[in-house]
Amino acid sequence: MTHVVVLSPEEAIALVRPRKSLPSFVSDLTCDDGVISVTADLRRLTYAPLPVKIAAKAVPVMHASARITSFWQNIAVLQVDADAAGLPATKLLPLASGTIAKMARKSGLPEHAVQLRKDGTVSLDVLALMRGTFTEVTGFRFEGGKVIVEGVARDA
Repeated sequence: MTHVVVLSPEEAIALVRPRKSLPSFVSDLTCDDGVISVTADLRRLTYAPLPVKIAAKAVPVMHASARITSFWQNIAVLQVDADAAGLPATKLLPLASGTIAKMARKSGLPEHAVQLRKDGTVSLDVLALMRGTFTEVTGFRFEGGKVIVEGVARDA
């Protein structure tokens, strides 16, 4: 039997963050028509690696969006498009990879749960992110302002 979990974009991000609130630098977050979009004020970053702090001085506001390009065997791949003073996602994602990996570790997620790739994509192990809710994830989409996860419930 298929089980459906509906999350707000904030709740979806909280799956990775050790804290349940959005990062202070996120000024806008929306999710609709298959795309999740975020606006970040990088000047609000308090604990960031030096390269990120330098980038924030040059590019204080970043707009990014992600669209699901594939979903197979519990893994969603999202294509990221970013606009930060002309810097492409392929240049921006590596700056965030260490921070994302640290957050995932602090949240108790396996190392492979969130991977920021050099080609401008992000790989999400949705089964791992859902922390035992499902034995298998059969669907993952952005729809109607929500993140929808479908799968076989653990207790089914």
